[in-house]
Amino acid sequence: MPAPQAAVPQAGDAAALRAALQGAGTFVWDWDIDSDALDHLDQDLGLLGCPRASLPRTRLAWNRLIHPDDLAASHAAYLRHAGGQAGTHEHLYRVRAHDGGWHWCRERGRIVERHADGRPRRMVGTLTDVTEQHARDEAEAAAAVRLERVAQHVPGVLYQFELDAAGRPRFDYVSERSLPVFGLNPGALRADAAALLDRIDAADRRRLAATIADSASRLALWRCEFRLRRPDGVPRWVLAVASPQRGADGPTVWHGYAQDVSELRELQRARQGKAAAEAANAAKTEFLSRMSHELRTPLNAVLGFAQLLELDRADPLSEGQRRRVRLIRDAGDHLLRMIGDLLDLTRIEAGRLPLELHAVPLQPLAAEALALLQPQADAAGVRLRLEAHDHPVALADRTRLHQVLLNLLGNAIKYNRPQGEVALHLEGVAGADGTQQVRLQVRDTGAGIAAADLPHVFEPFNRLAQAGSAVDGSGIGLAVTHALVQLMDGRIDVCSRPGEGSTFAVTLPAAS
Repeated sequence: MPAPQAAVPQAGDAAALRAALQGAGTFVWDWDIDSDALDHLDQDLGLLGCPRASLPRTRLAWNRLIHPDDLAASHAAYLRHAGGQAGTHEHLYRVRAHDGGWHWCRERGRIVERHADGRPRRMVGTLTDVTEQHARDEAEAAAAVRLERVAQHVPGVLYQFELDAAGRPRFDYVSERSLPVFGLNPGALRADAAALLDRIDAADRRRLAATIADSASRLALWRCEFRLRRPDGVPRWVLAVASPQRGADGPTVWHGYAQDVSELRELQRARQGKAAAEAANAAKTEFLSRMSHELRTPLNAVLGFAQLLELDRADPLSEGQRRRVRLIRDAGDHLLRMIGDLLDLTRIEAGRLPLELHAVPLQPLAAEALALLQPQADAAGVRLRLEAHDHPVALADRTRLHQVLLNLLGNAIKYNRPQGEVALHLEGVAGADGTQQVRLQVRDTGAGIAAADLPHVFEPFNRLAQAGSAVDGSGIGLAVTHALVQLMDGRIDVCSRPGEGSTFAVTLPAAS
C-alpha cells in the first residue's frame, strides 16, 4: 500500500514561502525523481554565481557540482530517507561555485509523493549556503582545540563558572587539569558544581561564598585561596582567580584560572621562617659583638689591677693573697680568650673578618705553636710530637692558621688523659680533582667523642659530653676553627673512637 502523501502547498502559498526563504538565503527545489527533472535550479545556480541555464535542469547535473568526497555521503543520506530509516533527508556538502571556489551548503528534503509500490516519485527541499557559518564553526572548533591543548600544558585549571539569576552555580567549561588539581574530572564538575563546593574545607566555605557574592555585586576581579580535600584524602591549598561578566538575562559568568598552591605556600612559609631566623641571627651577632667589646674594657681593667697587685713592692702581697690574685688573673685570661673567640665568631658571621692568603710553610708554624703550648702540655702530663716527612707549604692566612693550630692542639691537650700524647702530622696530598693540597692532622689519646655527637662538634656553644665536666671551655673554639678553615678555602674533618682518642684533619690548598 503506498505511503501517506504529505500535503502539497497551493501555488500562491508556495510562492510566498519561496520568496521568504530566498530572503533568508535559502532556496527551494522540487525534484521529479522519475524524470530527474529539478525545478528552480536557476536559483541554486545564482547562489553559486553561475549563469542561469548553465546546467541541464536535472539532479544528475547538480550532482556534478558536488565535491567528489561528499557525493557518496549525500546519496547515502538520501537512501536512508527513501528507505524509511530517516524521516527527512539532510546533508552538508561542498558545491563548486562559478569562480572555482567551494561553498558549503546544507540540503534538507522530504519525499512528498510515492508510487503505488512505494518507490519515491517526487521530493521537495531547501538548499542553504552555510559557508560563512561553517567557517565560523570551524574557527570556533579550532579555537577550542587550541584552548584545550594550552590547558593541558598549564599547571592549573581553566574554567568558566556561572551563577544564574537564582544563585545556582554551574561550570560551563572546565579544562582537563581539574582531575589532578580538584580530584574531579571535567564531566563531573559540569554535571554538578556542588561536587567541588562540597570538597572545600568547611572553615573556608563561608568566606569563599562571600567573596563570590562581592565580586558579582561589584563585577570586580575575584581572588580567593581556600583549602580543598581531594578524594585521596590529601588536603590542598587552591588559589582561584576570575574576571566576572554580567549576562543580559541576569546570570554572572566568571572566566578564570585555579591552581594548587600548597607547595608554594610551604615555600613562602619556609622563606619567611628563614628570613626571621636570619634577622634573629643578625640581631644575636650584633648583640654579641657589642657586648664582647663592652666586656673587654672592664675585664682589661681587672687584669691590669691584678697585675699591679702582683708587682707592688711597696705593699707586697702575702703568699695567700698572691695565690688568690693569680686565680683572678687565670680566670680573667680565660674569659678574655672566650671574648676574643666570640668576637671572631661574630665577625665571621657578619662577613667582616678580613683574610690575607699567602704561602705559609707549615713546619715553622707548627713548631711555634707546639712551643707555645708546651707549658700547658707539661702541666697536664701530655707529650707533644711533630711528624713531618716533607716541607708542605699552604696557601693560607698565617695568623688565622696559627689560631687554628692553637685551638686544635689546646683542645687535644685539655681533653687528653694523664701521660697521654698529642701528635701533629703534616703532609702534602693530592686532591680528588688532582690539585695539590696540604693536610694537618692533630691526633690525641683522650676520651674520644661519641658517634652521635660527631655531627654537632662544630656547633657554637655546644660542648657535647664535656658540658658538665670540670674542664674549662665555652664551645666557641671549634666553631671559630671550622669557620676559619672554610674562609681559607679548606675543610676540617673529625674522626673519633670513645676511649681511644680523636683526630682532627685540616686540608688546605697548597701554595703553588
